[in-house]
This record gives sequence, structure tokens and C-alpha cells, in this order.
Amino acid sequence: MTRVYGRSSESVVAWPDDAKTRETLQRYLDRLSAGSPESLMEGSLLAADGLNFAGADLSGLQLQEAALNEADLSNVRMVEADLYQAWMMSANISHADLTRSDLRKIEGRGCQAANAIFREAQLQGAVFEDADFRQADFHEANLHDTSFAGSDLRDTDLRRCQFGWTDLSNCRIGGSNVEGARGMILGPVDVGDQSTSILAGAPLKAWFAAHAAPDVEIHASPQG
Repeated sequence: MTRVYGRSSESVVAWPDDAKTRETLQRYLDRLSAGSPESLMEGSLLAADGLNFAGADLSGLQLQEAALNEADLSNVRMVEADLYQAWMMSANISHADLTRSDLRKIEGRGCQAANAIFREAQLQGAVFEDADFRQADFHEANLHDTSFAGSDLRDTDLRRCQFGWTDLSNCRIGGSNVEGARGMILGPVDVGDQSTSILAGAPLKAWFAAHAAPDVEIHASPQG
């Protein structure tokens, strides 16, 4: 069944506290709900770079291709939201709840995402390089073609997630729960918690197997 996302102000569960952010979101939704052919064209998308969304609940909204670079989305609920191809570079999404959201092809380099929730989210093709995901929850998330290169993924919940040429090269994943994870990843990966322990190839596969993820396959990253 195709999911229908909210396209009007009536769909907003809770508005941002900040007046400028609230007005920006209102204008965007007014254009979107009008249903014009231009409603998702350049100039009509949500332009919210650097804005503060404190107090908001954006669950279920259509935020496709939104510009959220350097925005503060910490602690914001965005459950089952459409963020396909959104721009979130250097955004703060720590403690945000993105359960079952469409995060495909997001550009999220350098974002702060500690303790964020991505349970059952779709992250295919997303770029989250050099980002902080410590203690984030990716339980049963789809991570096919997702790039986390250079990111900190220590103490994350990766149980039963779906890898598929997922770039974990030069990531830190020490302390993470990978039980039941499966699919191909790109290494090498630092599996150490407090100290460095970089593994690749057969030793990295053995590490996953020892942590209840025998179906994870390893491939060397082209960048090494």
C-alpha cells in the first residue's frame, strides 16, 4: 500500500516554537496543499537551512527535498515522514525520532545524530559521512547503498538491519549490537570501543560472526 503523506497545515502534529521556523513551514504547506504543478518544484520546496525546529512534531509530513542544512531538529519527532532527497548536511538530529521514515538519498554529511531513532527507516542511497551516530537506533533499517564513511557508530543498535554495499569504511562501530544484521558492507572498520582496532576482510567477517551476524559479507572499499 502506498503511504500518503501530510500536505497541509492540518497535518502538523505540533508546530515549531520559533516564529520564523513556524512561518516558513506554514508557507511551504500552503503551497503544497494548493496542489499546483509547481508545488514540488525548485523555489517551492521547504527552505529551512539553519532554522530551529524545537517543539515540533513533523510526523507524517511530506518534506521531500527539503533544505535542512545546519537546522536544529534535535528531539523532533519525524515518524513516517517523507524526507526523500532532503539536504541535512551538518544538521542536528540528535535524539530525533525518524522511525519508518523515507530517508532515501539524503545528503547528511557531518550531521549530529547521537541517540537518533531510525527503526525500520529507509536509508537507501543516503550519504551520512563524517557524522556522529553514537547510540543511534537502526533496528531493522534498510541501509542498502548508504554511506557512513568516516562516521562514529559506536554503541548503535544495528540489529536485523539490511546492509547492501553499505560503506562503513573508516567507521567506528565498537560496542554496537549487530545481531541478525545481513548483507554486504565496505571496510575496513574500527571495531574498538575505547582503543583502535581496525579490521578488514576475513577478520572483520569473523568479528561480525562472533557478534551474531554471520550473514554480513565484507568487501574492500575502493578508498581503502
